[in-house]
Amino acid sequence: MLNILNNTANYWINHLQLAPHPEGGYYKETFRSKNEIIRVNESEKKNACTSIYYLLEGYDFSGFHRLKSDEIWYFHKGEPIFIHIITSKGNYDCIELSDSSSGQLQAIVEANCWFAANIPSKSGFSLASCAVAPGFDFVEFEMAKKTSLLAEYPEHEAIVKELCRD
Repeated sequence: MLNILNNTANYWINHLQLAPHPEGGYYKETFRSKNEIIRVNESEKKNACTSIYYLLEGYDFSGFHRLKSDEIWYFHKGEPIFIHIITSKGNYDCIELSDSSSGQLQAIVEANCWFAANIPSKSGFSLASCAVAPGFDFVEFEMAKKTSLLAEYPEHEAIVKELCRD
């Protein structure tokens, strides 16, 4: 029998012990590889991979940010999530992460791309996981500044204004 309580954001935030994330939403790191790698042309060792749970609800969103590593998103449950990506060449893409026929169960965001995520319906919640390789490090996490992003990519003004936190 399905417990109606496990179909709420609060249930999953408490059950998975999620904490607020600086980009928006809630998260908890679930894995950090003990294996280490060194990127080409760098000397610092990095964890090979990390993984988190990530939850968005209602009007909240993941503000535009970028990482020095690739990130793979995996859909678990809830409303569709739109992942908005602006590449370094200025190309824009929107990927629907969902279990519906119009969506994908996983989405890849390549390193150094600006990206943000939201629930287009602005209702309910979405629970996903994100794997980052080489592993996530807040030192390599950069939140976008709205004025800078608009100056660099004026053609994407509407989505930048909607999903940039500063």
